[in-house]
Amino acid sequence: MPTLESTPATPGTSIFLEQSRVIRASRDRVYQAWTTPELLKQWFGSTKNYCPAASLDVRVGGSYSIQVAPIVPPDTPSEECAARTATAEGVYTKVVPNELLQFTWVPTFSPGEESLVTVTFMDARGGTQVDIRHERFATEASRDAHNNGWANCLEKLDSIAATL
Repeated sequence: MPTLESTPATPGTSIFLEQSRVIRASRDRVYQAWTTPELLKQWFGSTKNYCPAASLDVRVGGSYSIQVAPIVPPDTPSEECAARTATAEGVYTKVVPNELLQFTWVPTFSPGEESLVTVTFMDARGGTQVDIRHERFATEASRDAHNNGWANCLEKLDSIAATL
């Protein structure tokens, strides 16, 4: 397992979350679900959102952009949908295929906040254990909102695991 460098704490950087879940698919397939735009679009977002667009340049220094939009009734005006669409973007800082992804996280829904996400993939009974550590939140409220979002993402990922 690769090691991560630690960085000195600065104000706000000690606010973090950690989540783990076993996804019922091979490590290779779960990693592909995180690194292939068409697969990521199938599961990324909370239970009230979907992912209409994703661009992933999965290499150290490569950038990504993930768009999340609300699931709305068909008669909702398009400008209202556009106003509620959010994007998270950033840069990959570590990439170890089938083992680890680390990337900065700059979401439009938390202006001025840049955090760091580390995702590890390990073989586990029944599939792949996915561990997420998301750190450097500006506030506890931001952490709590992201905690719910990541839990929903992992639940959705597991629900489509059979199709991976």
